Amino acid sequence: MHRMVGGFYVFCYHWTMNDVIPSVGVIVFQGSNVLLVQKRNHPRQAYQLPGGQIEQGESVKEAALRELLETTGLKGDPTQVTVLPDEWSARIEKTYGVKIFSFKCVICKVYTGGIHENESAIPVWVEQSKLGELNLVPNTLMAIEAAARTLGAT
Repeated sequence: MHRMVGGFYVFCYHWTMNDVIPSVGVIVFQGSNVLLVQKRNHPRQAYQLPGGQIEQGESVKEAALRELLETTGLKGDPTQVTVLPDEWSARIEKTYGVKIFSFKCVICKVYTGGIHENESAIPVWVEQSKLGELNLVPNTLMAIEAAARTLGAT
């Protein structure tokens, strides 16, 4: 929808809660590194936290552990996860259009296995001091910083 304002067309987007996709991001530290993924369907090849949509009837923790395994190959210990109190949002371009994601973040402190690529994501360990050099999905850095503060590992 658009309207004329001062001789210019202004495009108005009305987002409803039905347009917002409830999601989860998983924050995993390994020493001074943090785990990020590049989703293959992201047109800008931006880095983001492992994660994805929360399925119907799934808790935030359940979604986090499922998404961690699906996107990275790591199996998180369900007794060693912490849900951060904040909620972030991101307007993300996908190959099929722009989507609005509202996401909670979960810190996974204990995990088993090793990371491996799959058909949807390429997981990588990134030195925290290098995060500013990367093309990150909106709010990724703020979520990582909040997790580091929560763990006392600034």
